[in-house]
Amino acid sequence: MRLSDLPALVTQREDAVTLLQAIAAGVDERELSPFVTALTTAEDEQAVAIMRGSGNEMPLRVQLGALLAEAGLVTGDEAFQALDARRTRGAAA
Repeated sequence: MRLSDLPALVTQREDAVTLLQAIAAGVDERELSPFVTALTTAEDEQAVAIMRGSGNEMPLRVQLGALLAEAGLVTGDEAFQALDARRTRGAAA
């Protein structure tokens, strides 16, 4: 999957599923960061800052999966499946 395969905006389920596929395929986190920025609310940023400050910062792809699920575009199970596929892919490499 390439950067050009990613949606410009994430407003529909299909866009969110494409991002989950990108996570599973191992797309570089730098390409996913604009989506995290766009979906992050002030409350989300506070939670991330607390986690970062306590040494429990979550990877960007985990943040993206959580934000997509929180927005109701995908289920939490779908986000976890994408993350599991990414870990499996990474372990096989």
